[in-house]
Amino acid sequence: MAKAPMAKRYAQALFSLAEAEESREAWLDDLAGIQEQMADSSVALFFGEPRVPAERKQEAAARIAEGARPLVRNFLGLLAQRQATGSLPAIVSEYRRLLNERLGRAQAVVTTAAPISAEQRGRLAASLGAMLDKEVVLDEREDPEIIGGIVVRIEDRIIDGSVRSRLNGLRQSLGRQAPVPAAYETEERA
Repeated sequence: MAKAPMAKRYAQALFSLAEAEESREAWLDDLAGIQEQMADSSVALFFGEPRVPAERKQEAAARIAEGARPLVRNFLGLLAQRQATGSLPAIVSEYRRLLNERLGRAQAVVTTAAPISAEQRGRLAASLGAMLDKEVVLDEREDPEIIGGIVVRIEDRIIDGSVRSRLNGLRQSLGRQAPVPAAYETEERA
């Protein structure tokens, strides 16, 4: 079973249950907290190991989800039973998208080379919000390979203001320059 369709189905089911309880954001908090714990390398290794029996994974999942709502705990147990805990990040991401859509918010994935300050975060969210006429929630990521600047992915748009992108553009434009006229070429002298 492909992860993306499965993640969408699970997220939609979870979202429906959360709406019935009128606690959509609290469910997201539970799911995000569990996802954070599951991201630990030793925990991920344990759940990714096919030789570990599903029963042991379910027991571990129950301990990880101890403080979560009962249905969220049961859901994590189901993922452990089906050896599908690796799809949790995609499920949480889709759940977050559904929540933002329901609340009329847009989510922007912001990639920078270094962390941004709270002031910069606020200005960026306000600027993007004015552009879209929606409240914007920022999902921040760091990637030193962009060198500097910022890359924003929001809905189906990408705003690339990274130094890497500018350097690539400069490289391409220099590559398209007309050849140097023969009159300006230097001659090799023997």
